[in-house]
Amino acid sequence: MAAGGYRPCLMLARAVRVADIRGIEVRLDPSVVLLAVLVTVLFATRFLDGFAPAVAFTMAGIGALLVVATTFAHELAHALEARHRGLEVESITLLLFGGVTEMHASGQSARDELAIAAVGPYVSLVCGAAFGLVATFTPDLLPSAIGQPVAEVAGLLGWWNVLLAVFNIVPGAPLDGGRVLRALLWMLLRDRLRALRISVRAGQVLGFGLVAAGVWVVATGALPLIPGLIGAFVLATTGVFIANAAQRELRHAELDEVLTGRTIRDLVATFPTPWPAERPLTDGHARLVGDDDLDGELVTIEHADGRIGAVEVAAIDADAHDPDAPRTVGELGTDVTELPSIDVDADLHELVDTFQGDHRIVRVTREGLTIGALTEREVARALERLRRDRSRAARPADDEVARGEVPM
Repeated sequence: MAAGGYRPCLMLARAVRVADIRGIEVRLDPSVVLLAVLVTVLFATRFLDGFAPAVAFTMAGIGALLVVATTFAHELAHALEARHRGLEVESITLLLFGGVTEMHASGQSARDELAIAAVGPYVSLVCGAAFGLVATFTPDLLPSAIGQPVAEVAGLLGWWNVLLAVFNIVPGAPLDGGRVLRALLWMLLRDRLRALRISVRAGQVLGFGLVAAGVWVVATGALPLIPGLIGAFVLATTGVFIANAAQRELRHAELDEVLTGRTIRDLVATFPTPWPAERPLTDGHARLVGDDDLDGELVTIEHADGRIGAVEVAAIDADAHDPDAPRTVGELGTDVTELPSIDVDADLHELVDTFQGDHRIVRVTREGLTIGALTEREVARALERLRRDRSRAARPADDEVARGEVPM
């Protein structure tokens, strides 16, 4: 994908932090190495016609590094514009398909999204023009032994950045053009999620089209062997990435709609009364089997000294009749006192953020007292149910609008 994707904060786990710019992490995904290798080989095939192999590959390597640098410039433009508009930017990640600027976009308006999306292709066009000027004037300013290689590299990078900007502005999520389309539709329809659905469909069509183009390049031999194979690989993998990323973006937006305005009370109406820690394990199993309210993964337990723990439902079920298992639910349970805590009236966005890190259980409190615990998996299941329910509730209205039965 061309550089220029940006999305709400979702960390790319494989990326390595390499720098920090005004509080914005700069991260490299291992796949960026593959990008550099592919660009080096592609550029070298172009330079080998006029230069010795050592010079050609040196020029290609420098060109590949500058491709990564201009990709970073594109993403930095997104990040700085977002910062200028008061949004929190987490990081910039460079990867095989370009780059991703990760930010908390929940407070942005349609105008904010339009400006943040458009600035990336604009910077790519500026880079293209700058490289074009270098390619034009360098041969006259430097000796030919230096000026000619510089002009060749600059000329190729100029076209690269212009094509990058043009491709990025294609109206389909998750490209910048898809975000521009979404912002404009958002202004027109005054419905952010519906605008996103349209831009996602456009992105999926674009993705499938790129895969088809990659197959066509190989089948017809439209390009020489090495450039053709590299081009087909890039087209096909980019198409798959765009189609998948567009769908993920829709799911994240739908999830954000579900989270907004809801608290943990909306997710879990009531927490079961804690079990005494001294309750026999077999007695706990009997209550578990007969209690219709225990549909979660955890049972909260209370020790005599006031400590709060939790025991997994599956563990009670598995160990109740094991002669070697602990005899009470307290012995089987885990102390949750030191786990991250969150108030029952907290926003669901805060709940999701609390699970960042290695822990998978969060302690829920009310007025400072622990009233229960939630696992990451059961929260994810509950949120998915809410998302599906909301989608089903919204779909009939969307269908009526599409048929013209509901006035816009």
